[in-house]
Amino acid sequence: MSLLQMSFSASIMILVVIVIRALAINKLPKRTFIALWGIVLVRLLIPFSMPSPFSVYSVINNHTAVTEQMAGTPVAYVLPPINTKMLPNELTETSSLITNDISPWMIIWIAGLVICGLFFAISYVKCYMEFQASLPVKSDMLDTWLANHKTIRPIRIMQSGRISTPLTYGIFRPVILISKKTDLKNEKQLQYILTHEYVHIRRFDAVTKILLTVTLCIHWFNPLVWAMYILSNRDIELSCDEAVVRHFGETEKSSYALALVSMEEKRNGISPLYNNFSKNAIEERITAIMKIKKTSLIAGLLAVVLITGVTTVFATTANADKVDSLSAISDTAFTTEEYDKLISLQIDGYQDMTIAEYREKALTLMDTEEYVNLIERMWQDEQLQNMRYTNETANFLFNTLIPITAENWEQRDFGNYVQSSYSVQADGGILEYSITRTILDADRLTVGEHDRAIQGVMNGLNELWQSKSSTELQDETLMNTAIQTEVASLKNQWGTEALRLEISYFFMPLIDYNVTNENSTSSNASEEHGTPGTENDYQSLLTLKTPDYKNQSVASFNASLLEWANDNYDSMERIGVDVATNDIHVSLTDEERLFVTLTTIASGEENTKLIQSYYTGRPEETLTLGWYILSKADGNGRWVQGDYLLSYDIANKDELTISERDNALLETMNDIQRYWDGISMEEAQDLNKETLVLEFQRIADMHSTSNLKINIPDVFYEAMNEPSLNY
Repeated sequence: MSLLQMSFSASIMILVVIVIRALAINKLPKRTFIALWGIVLVRLLIPFSMPSPFSVYSVINNHTAVTEQMAGTPVAYVLPPINTKMLPNELTETSSLITNDISPWMIIWIAGLVICGLFFAISYVKCYMEFQASLPVKSDMLDTWLANHKTIRPIRIMQSGRISTPLTYGIFRPVILISKKTDLKNEKQLQYILTHEYVHIRRFDAVTKILLTVTLCIHWFNPLVWAMYILSNRDIELSCDEAVVRHFGETEKSSYALALVSMEEKRNGISPLYNNFSKNAIEERITAIMKIKKTSLIAGLLAVVLITGVTTVFATTANADKVDSLSAISDTAFTTEEYDKLISLQIDGYQDMTIAEYREKALTLMDTEEYVNLIERMWQDEQLQNMRYTNETANFLFNTLIPITAENWEQRDFGNYVQSSYSVQADGGILEYSITRTILDADRLTVGEHDRAIQGVMNGLNELWQSKSSTELQDETLMNTAIQTEVASLKNQWGTEALRLEISYFFMPLIDYNVTNENSTSSNASEEHGTPGTENDYQSLLTLKTPDYKNQSVASFNASLLEWANDNYDSMERIGVDVATNDIHVSLTDEERLFVTLTTIASGEENTKLIQSYYTGRPEETLTLGWYILSKADGNGRWVQGDYLLSYDIANKDELTISERDNALLETMNDIQRYWDGISMEEAQDLNKETLVLEFQRIADMHSTSNLKINIPDVFYEAMNEPSLNY
């Protein structure tokens, strides 16, 4: 359980205790609230997970699609994967090589922890040094009191001129420190003081205060923990007050309250690590003292019920059986009995099992021809595949069962899309990402940790996306920075020594292409992506395709393209959308189509990076041409997909010609396609991401030159079906 999860679940308990305290502070024994705060402390300090069917989280999980305990859950913004052959120059670079740097939030948390720790430590040391100047105090009354209150830890009574109200400090050798101005002849008041401090010592309140302080330092970012710190300190004093009144009798309430008032008049600032007689809100204490009555049986029983109830409902986690229960999906090609066979693979307590343990048990159950055929049918079912992120049962099948029980289970890819939820699609952007998870230690990693990590990354990316405005989503530089920061944070948050996560992505802003087509008689020329490019748009662009354009330097041609784009911005936008969606409506020759889809797209990307460099003052970034899809299928329902990202760097644009650049890029893509076409389905099934990256990069290196370095920084690989449960 992460620190944030611990803090969040404890926050709910804090709110509950605050409400109970407000309603019953003077109706229940004060130690009731000490016990309740103790439960909160345990929840804040110990990352335990104790499931209960009565947990509030079990109730939430039964009515909510997204919970932290579920293997993977529906996300309202998640879209099914979309095949994209080429993206325009708005695409960002892959982030698959982002390192596991410490998250900025982690740095902020550590800084807050250090500041809080230093504050309390300095306060403690300062006061402790002052207390060392105190002197023993002797009187017959004090000697008698000490003789009558012996403990295993010897108590000393000291006197200091640097304090005005009594206090207690020390754990193993406790000291009751009183002011030099204390009237030693006022034995009644002295009895109250000593008894109050004696209760602190007997209850080890000094230890409790240290634990409260440590908790506050760890959870300094949570305002409810600060509220708990203040109120729990008050309740420690109230409980001591109650014990003193019980000791002397209810007839002494008024006298004891007057003693408090007297001490309050002399009150001074004391370190929060020491027990102080009049440290907390005096009015609350006096009111509580005057309302103290003999504890009734009903009040005692109610206190026990409250402590037990709060612990059961709020200090436990969701019951595994409730959270993990699945149901059949209606209107599908599978019967209820078949779904029951799938659901039976959700072995009791499976999320707490290690990957190795669950894999062994699940494969044992699946080791029949009937199970093999059922899982293969479900794996191939397109309807279930489309529901893998929106239905709990399909999610268990595709994101838990198959990734863990498949032959190539150690490393799996989880790909998805997120899109902004603005009413006008062109007001937002699209993010496609791939999570490559590698199980490093199957004997340590649990199924629940595995599932929560995948879901946590997906939720994090969705939350990032939905938090951005339409203007931000169309700012490539801003979004690229935000995504990279979030990706690094998610990898750090969810990756462990037993689970390595790599996240790659590409981002496309959706710009409003609602441009009027002067040659169109219909305003609905293209509902999918705005108005398509017109004949005039393409003819205008093709004026750059001069007889010698291939012999021009990249720098020269790019300057011409930039000038054309500045003069024909609307045409450039319409053509860009056509290319991005692979939906060109104008008739073009093969040579013209290649000019539009490769030459101008590559040069447009280079111009974008050049302009960014001017604005930022940084060197031009690596050029990303786009993602290219490789797929292979046979008649038996097997399907393998291996998308790759193509990028490149140019050393000198003045020396490199358009012909050299385009030929090298085109031959790289063609050779990769030839390699893919040349391997059998069985060979494709045995591939993995690392192998493809190495092979594709080898091909790219063959066509690279001293002036043009072609890179394949990332590959998205997924075996959509393999026979005999190879998935």
